[in-house]
Amino acid sequence: MYQLNWKYYLVKIHIKKGSILSKDLIVKDNRLIISKYHLTITQVKFISYLSTLIDKSDEDFTTYNFRVKDILEILEIERSNYKKLRIALRSLATKYVILQDTDKIIEETTFLSYFKLDKKNDIIQVRFDKSLKPFLLQLQTRFTKLSFKKILSFDSQYTIRFYEILEARTSIYNKYKNNYELEFEYKLDELKEMLLGDFNEKTERLEIPKSYHIYGNFKKKVLDVAKRELKEKGDYFFEYEPIKTGRKVTAIKFKIHKNIEKVKKDFRDKKRQFLLNGEEKQLVAEQIKRMIARQGDKIRDKLKYEQKMMQLYFQGKLKYDKDLQEIKDEMDKRALEVLIS
Repeated sequence: MYQLNWKYYLVKIHIKKGSILSKDLIVKDNRLIISKYHLTITQVKFISYLSTLIDKSDEDFTTYNFRVKDILEILEIERSNYKKLRIALRSLATKYVILQDTDKIIEETTFLSYFKLDKKNDIIQVRFDKSLKPFLLQLQTRFTKLSFKKILSFDSQYTIRFYEILEARTSIYNKYKNNYELEFEYKLDELKEMLLGDFNEKTERLEIPKSYHIYGNFKKKVLDVAKRELKEKGDYFFEYEPIKTGRKVTAIKFKIHKNIEKVKKDFRDKKRQFLLNGEEKQLVAEQIKRMIARQGDKIRDKLKYEQKMMQLYFQGKLKYDKDLQEIKDEMDKRALEVLIS
């Protein structure tokens, strides 16, 4: 019986050339996700990258070292533009994150406590502020898993913030099936402070840029941008409805939807690159075995023929016998139902 060399193919398709990224996973406490701060897109992506360097076993923050060249490439900053990176880092070391702000408790921090740009050796050193330990290290409950690759794909910092909020809520929903997590409200002022608030030391208040005091501007530049980009790229997106008191918008009601079309597209793309499970592996092996048996002595080099058929499979072009096609369709249907449910 002719045996396919599955180990060869599985190793081959998982190799990525020139990858400068570390892990994809970010784990963040939900309290940090809904805290109040305003960062640029560059700053958000830098903090996200730094978060991927944390290991789940870490009990304390370390000073992270990596090449300036790599982080500039990840953040899509021109190689010579150290100034932009320096400004972003300085702001992260001085800009306040409002974790709590109640009558009884005020809790504030910054993202970074230290950074060093070594131009000569092309090295950057950076360290999280130690006050963030309860929000990024040794998390046991009330945390959300996020994808750095997904964050990199977004063009707006507001899309990223909403992506985190939606992922946090859908994670809780999937665990407890509480519909409240999928339909929720924010007071408009509270939402603006969460996404746009900068703490002013002179007034000791969170201040919102004046242009965003106008609801139409906030709708156009924040809500609609995030909604559109999540619908295009996210696993979840939101619809929203303004709630008025009199003629004035005072709150926003959100409803989270699973992005079915995006899930289907990702499923199809994934199938072109990876073997999903043992069932499909057996199905492909059976189909190629049948094709080799039918060709018989016409095939001079069975290994090359097998490789050619595997390429067709990874491209989604392998044609199955009728009975095997029916099995494949049923497998795809079951797998999609799991993803969509």
